[in-house]
Amino acid sequence: MKSKPLKVPFRTCLVCRQKITKESLCRLVVDDEKLYYDYRFRSPGRGYYICRSVECLTRFLAGKRRFGRLPLGAEALDRESREHLQVESEK
Repeated sequence: MKSKPLKVPFRTCLVCRQKITKESLCRLVVDDEKLYYDYRFRSPGRGYYICRSVECLTRFLAGKRRFGRLPLGAEALDRESREHLQVESEK
């Protein structure tokens, strides 16, 4: 009996627009006009993804520009989420 190959989910980075495996990205979720970093990939709601590259995370955190269909900019990130993303960019 042959087993089906597992499908690897791909998502698009908001900043660089590259398609990358879901596990290689940071997920952001909008809730009550705030933007949160969903490090467990389990929060309900629409997810937005940013790759873990220093360039993409720095560009996202630096500007007030909105990327893609993200309704809020980086200014809407809560303090804890901003710290988590900065740590991700330093890895």
